[in-house]
Amino acid sequence: MYITPKAGLVVRNPATGEILPTTGAEIPPGPHKAYWLRRQQDGDVTITMTVPTQPAQTQPTKSKTSSTTEEGN
Repeated sequence: MYITPKAGLVVRNPATGEILPTTGAEIPPGPHKAYWLRRQQDGDVTITMTVPTQPAQTQPTKSKTSSTTEEGN
């Protein structure tokens, strides 16, 4: 399950005690599934079965400089 907290809320993972990142986290199914379903019913989190895809971020292009050296001449 991929769980994302609603904007402005702090939600802890009951298995680890850590705060979920605002971007969400992959949570394996287990003994805390009922907890997550209650959080979803209360409107605190969004649960999906797949990891949401992020749009490809454009990275600045680096100019490649050719630094060829001739050895032995």
